[in-house]
Amino acid sequence: MGTECGARVMTLRLASFGLRGFVGQSLSPREAMDFASAFGTFVDGGRILLGRDTRYSSPMIHSAVTASLLSCGCEILDFGVCPTPVLQYSVKPNTAAGALSISGGHNQMGWNALTLIGADGAFLEPAVGEAVLDAYHATDFLLRDATHMGTIVPRADYFPPYLKALAALVDRAAIRAAGYTVLIDPVGGAGCPFLADFSREFGLTLVAINGEPTGYLAREPEPRPRSALQMASFIRHVKGHAGFVLSSDMGRLSLVTETGEPLSEEYTLPLIVRHLLKQRAGPVVTNCCSSRMVDDVVAEAGVSLLKTAVGQASVVARMTDEQAFVGGEGSGSAAVPAFSRGFDGFLMMALVLEMMAVNRSSLSELVRSLPRYQMVKKSMACESRAAYHALEQLLTQAERFGADRLDLTDGVRLDWEDGWLHVRASHTEQLIRVLSEARVRSVAERRAEEALRLIGQGL
Repeated sequence: MGTECGARVMTLRLASFGLRGFVGQSLSPREAMDFASAFGTFVDGGRILLGRDTRYSSPMIHSAVTASLLSCGCEILDFGVCPTPVLQYSVKPNTAAGALSISGGHNQMGWNALTLIGADGAFLEPAVGEAVLDAYHATDFLLRDATHMGTIVPRADYFPPYLKALAALVDRAAIRAAGYTVLIDPVGGAGCPFLADFSREFGLTLVAINGEPTGYLAREPEPRPRSALQMASFIRHVKGHAGFVLSSDMGRLSLVTETGEPLSEEYTLPLIVRHLLKQRAGPVVTNCCSSRMVDDVVAEAGVSLLKTAVGQASVVARMTDEQAFVGGEGSGSAAVPAFSRGFDGFLMMALVLEMMAVNRSSLSELVRSLPRYQMVKKSMACESRAAYHALEQLLTQAERFGADRLDLTDGVRLDWEDGWLHVRASHTEQLIRVLSEARVRSVAERRAEEALRLIGQGL
């Protein structure tokens, strides 16, 4: 499956924690059924929480997944339309063996995914998820007879307990007293049905954008400045104090200030880390290509920063191992393990509002207090087998960059005193990603373009 480099590729993507593909091409009902059967086999027919987003294809995949889990004898607690982080939070209170979320997340319309969640509420780690992949590839599934099929229990009461726990985690009274007007854009995704309850809990005046769960994604679902232009154009006219732009699964967040500035998604994590480290010191975990703003904020607090390969599963697993207080990625993601082991948009919104309230500062003032860097993000379409060859070619040419340090945690990373360059094969799409950050944008651009040129020579 797939096409040559430079063309749009729709190949099925497999990882230890899930399966992702383009519906009608690489992701079919058969693929969804086999993957769900492998997970049902992995949990030995145990209790599974099942949730989905609002994409047109999600009901179809939901039906396929339901049939497979029932055939394995699973007890399905069906949450219906449910944000992935809320599903993750709910695993432990419901004493489930795991959960399965159907959501394309930050991917464009047409894409969808099955994400596997363990009994701890985290994405399955690679070492654990390999057992699921083995069963999937072998089509060796647990199959119950007609008298031992699984059961379905619809659940509609899961958000109030989640919201109560979230309100207890932050300074709810301070947020309510501030009387904020907030703009929230969940891109018509799984967060839509819960915005009103969230706003009432924290005393917010809500201006919802793309707030109807129609299945249509009215903008690019990946939160970043160009996804926020609609919100940025009128936040001042409605006297908004903060704008929140989310992915369709509520796992990623970018911000718009009250002045109408759409912030890079890279600002979300350092803002939250700085705020939380003022409350409690402890190690922080991020991936190897998040903004150096995180490094600076952590150094300022005098705690350790640990870096991992890219991906929620890698970051959260390291957080658990190191008992880290907070962690996340530059994609606009953060997690607080004391609350949940998932990247959580509702949590991030509450923390940003708490930060504003307790500091009695506007969002733009808090942003100005962070160190500023210039980041360039580029990509090149390419099949995985060609991508890894290109990375090897880049590595042989690495000395021409004159970097101070080389790191191979995930792809190739080069560091200089004034910035860094990171090149890797995407785990979720048929792409090579190139990220370059420096104090001066022209420097970041030059390094990224040179990396792309060398990659092109290796293909």
